[in-house]
Amino acid sequence: MLSVKYIPMLYYDAIIIRFTGDDGSVHNIFVDGGNINSRKFCYTDRLKKELELLFGMGESIDLWVITHIDNDHIGGLYNFINDTEFFETHQERLKEVWMNYGGKGDYEVQRTGTIGYHGGKELRDLLKEKHVVVKQAILAGHISTLSDATITVVAPNENAMKCYIKWWNNIEFKDVAQTVDGLIKGGKWDYDKKFKDFNLTLYEEDNEVKNNSSIAFVLSYHGYNLLFSADSCSSLLSDGLKNTNMLKDGDFKFDLMHIPHHGSCRNSSFVFLKDIICPKYVISGNGANRYHLPDKETIARLNAANPTGCELHFTQMNFKLKEIFANDDCGNLKIIDDANFTFE
Repeated sequence: MLSVKYIPMLYYDAIIIRFTGDDGSVHNIFVDGGNINSRKFCYTDRLKKELELLFGMGESIDLWVITHIDNDHIGGLYNFINDTEFFETHQERLKEVWMNYGGKGDYEVQRTGTIGYHGGKELRDLLKEKHVVVKQAILAGHISTLSDATITVVAPNENAMKCYIKWWNNIEFKDVAQTVDGLIKGGKWDYDKKFKDFNLTLYEEDNEVKNNSSIAFVLSYHGYNLLFSADSCSSLLSDGLKNTNMLKDGDFKFDLMHIPHHGSCRNSSFVFLKDIICPKYVISGNGANRYHLPDKETIARLNAANPTGCELHFTQMNFKLKEIFANDDCGNLKIIDDANFTFE
């Protein structure tokens, strides 16, 4: 049995993948974990309760994937480690972390007590200080097995990683002040526009360095294939899937796909989406956020790419999201206010 649970956290990513292995044990993979600056909302009131339940059953976290270092992804692990007594009691149950970061391999930990230019350095130093097992340089083509599950990494590629490491090192070693790491396109919602009025051929891809460093992967288990895209983009995902032999009869076939970057229109092209065959998609975006995500344009592309229908799951439905579908023809797109999945 395989289950995927998206913890409702507004537009933040917090995913728990859980399956029974051929060794008879239950295995757990955590992906990201909410916002670093929302400790009570994301960690104390939500993620910690999941951890308490898991540890109470005598289980471990086999792998915690930090897809990239944006604050809305690293908060769970950061706050877990900073929950000193709780972490020290259960530290041996955190087996391994994946996180891509820059800096020298043998650096000296310098704790400031505050989150630095993007939070990633602070988490990196904290992991080293606590002697957590961390694997970095996780690139497309990396394959890892956990019991009878296989994790195939499809992004980032080497070029995206080089750009990311250069960006990181320029800040860390040159002490460059930076308050904005990249540009977010758009300053308003597009929810009043009809699905039929979007130009599906227009696509301006996200070139933000941290997003393009995202660890995206396919989890394969007993014939099921699930794509977790993080904040990656269509070109990186498509190339990575092709290079890891995920192309089947001209299409990419999945049982679940995480729409990248909270449904941003700059990360999911129509060309890419129409090459996907998948019955279930999920977006971790609630509409009511400063980035106005998800974009309705992304959902228009998904709708057009699936004329026979599919399910679109949201981690947290609200009135703002409902504006997307109000007084519009959704075709065969089925909207579901639930992001918990079970695969027998």
